[in-house]
Amino acid sequence: MKKLLTLFCLSIGLIGNSFAEENWSLIDDTRLITRGDIVWGHQFGFMKDLSLCGYDVMLLSWSTDISNGKLKKFEGKDAYVQINIDGEVLDQELEFTLMFAGDFGSMEIGYFGAIVKSESFIEKLKQSSRVELTFTKPKNLIKILDIKTDSFNTKGLNQSYTLLDNSCPVIM
Repeated sequence: MKKLLTLFCLSIGLIGNSFAEENWSLIDDTRLITRGDIVWGHQFGFMKDLSLCGYDVMLLSWSTDISNGKLKKFEGKDAYVQINIDGEVLDQELEFTLMFAGDFGSMEIGYFGAIVKSESFIEKLKQSSRVELTFTKPKNLIKILDIKTDSFNTKGLNQSYTLLDNSCPVIM
């Protein structure tokens, strides 16, 4: 019975992901992520949050060696990320807030979020094939990160993004 339940759960997980493009994964119908080229555990993507309906919420999950320092002390603080889309470095850095940090074995993992209000920026990302993200500030955070830059395959984002509905609920 336990094996049957496990198989059933795995099947549901696979069905949920089967509609996303090959390099994108849909998690719990609320998050759409792709993994880093340098560090597979790094994640870049989007999430649905009805409390922020109508806005895009961009996510980053980033790991660092636990011996480098305490990522947790930066919870609630902002980090700035330089964005390079298909070889074009954007003029303005994006501000991500460290929402949560925790230990995972010999690694510390931080979960960052940014509310993006620019539709043209999101459209540019949807049409891209690769994005490179580099943490630039604050310096105290940069010292903790053993890897400051990673790139992500964004092909298929336009098709996969339609799986996330971040619209406001209709009130009747």
